[in-house]
Amino acid sequence: MRPMKRAKYNYIPHHAVRKDSTTTPIRVVFDCSCKATPESSSLNDCLMTTPPNLNDLVGILLRFRLHQFAVTTDIEKAFLNVGLETQDRDVTRFFWFDTPTDPSTPLSTYRFKSVLFGATSSPFILNSVLQKHLRENRCEYTDTLKNDLYVDNILSSFPTESALLKYFDTSRDLFIRAGFNLRSWASNSQLLRDRANSHSVLDKDELIKVLGLRWNTCNDTLTFAKPEYTDIEDTHSNPADMLSRGVTATKFLRIGSLDERTRMAH
Repeated sequence: MRPMKRAKYNYIPHHAVRKDSTTTPIRVVFDCSCKATPESSSLNDCLMTTPPNLNDLVGILLRFRLHQFAVTTDIEKAFLNVGLETQDRDVTRFFWFDTPTDPSTPLSTYRFKSVLFGATSSPFILNSVLQKHLRENRCEYTDTLKNDLYVDNILSSFPTESALLKYFDTSRDLFIRAGFNLRSWASNSQLLRDRANSHSVLDKDELIKVLGLRWNTCNDTLTFAKPEYTDIEDTHSNPADMLSRGVTATKFLRIGSLDERTRMAH
């Protein structure tokens, strides 16, 4: 005989968020930091907060414009393509209406079979899986992919269009072998756009989001996203407020482009 192990169950609240996105206009957000009571622990409280060991964002953005022909792509449903151990799935339970458009229908219980976006350990797990796959399946562009990967986004540039097109074919095949799909390809090269369009993986938007920037692929210009606040004078005179709104991380990038709104720390 042996003592029974206490079953692990957890239910995650969620809500829908509308986004101006061609790939995911409505995203369901799961709140893994939610607590049943102020004294209880959330799912994220019980997970290891290992740093995701991401590549340096500044280096990625600089290399992105190092050569003439730039390209971006992202991994479709990256987190959902990484499996979750069976014994851990019950802590990712959630309720869902049998008919989502009719709240009067009964609730059913589901659970994740994969790593979920919102869990504090997920970025580390995803990055580890991708880096392991790249290490074990080397090709001409393995180092480029490893260095230019940021979570589920890849930004690169090449001196010639022939190298760009070869990168497109090689990287897609490499990620397909791991069960991932590289989608939403964008480039200032018409040849690359035509190639991506023929494979139905082209991002047809003229203005592309690039890690906090906006990239117009037609005239090949980079701009900053419009700030989410309007009273800029207050934020200029109150650095703490800027930090609380995430300004330094999202709008005032660390590449020095907007240094007039940064201050030295004391």
